[in-house]
Amino acid sequence: MREIMDFELLRQLAREHGLDQVLDEPALAELRLLEASKGEIICAKGERPERLYFLVQGKLKIYTTLPNGKSLLLRFSMPPALVGDLELVNGKEAKNTVESVNKSLLLGVSYRYLKNTYAENPKFLHFMLSHVTHKLYTFSNLSSLNLLYPVESRFASYLLSTMEQGEQSTEEIQTSKLTELADMLGTSYRHLNRVIHDLCDRDIIRKEQRNIVICNLEQLREIAGGNMYE
Repeated sequence: MREIMDFELLRQLAREHGLDQVLDEPALAELRLLEASKGEIICAKGERPERLYFLVQGKLKIYTTLPNGKSLLLRFSMPPALVGDLELVNGKEAKNTVESVNKSLLLGVSYRYLKNTYAENPKFLHFMLSHVTHKLYTFSNLSSLNLLYPVESRFASYLLSTMEQGEQSTEEIQTSKLTELADMLGTSYRHLNRVIHDLCDRDIIRKEQRNIVICNLEQLREIAGGNMYE
């Protein structure tokens, strides 16, 4: 990730997301403003993170790798979101991989500093607890989505989750990307391809070169059943 040396913007983003209310002044001084590019890995499964990250702009994709080598999509994170909070507390390796969907901005502070101070900061502990609780709640719901809902619903939920606000198209979809996506949604490439063709035949989506454009947003939401990978 690239560090952005703009301390005025850093303080502004910290205020906008309430970090000035939960971090003391020395901790705020330790924050670094970092930019992650599209597809960049923030934290990989099996790594031991060195920083706690606060997502303040952009979107992150969280997935895990199964013993058979395939990936399983867990959720997307929008600001405000924490990365590395569980690892800060338990001191263990990351269980999931976190990837930047598009360009993202994060505020990072080193574990080395936090480990000496966070246990004595009740506001910060409450802040982390609220985020951990939200993660547990969403992981529980999305586990049901991955296990119980048909592929059409899972794909519709994925499209809605990856849409940028105010836009009707998703990221570029290539054959290799589609194979990876099928793994993440817990299905085969052929089955997912059939689902996409069926949605195109029903004029719910259409393919434009390598992009998928949503033609009927309301119907896509109905297929998703109110579920989002968020």
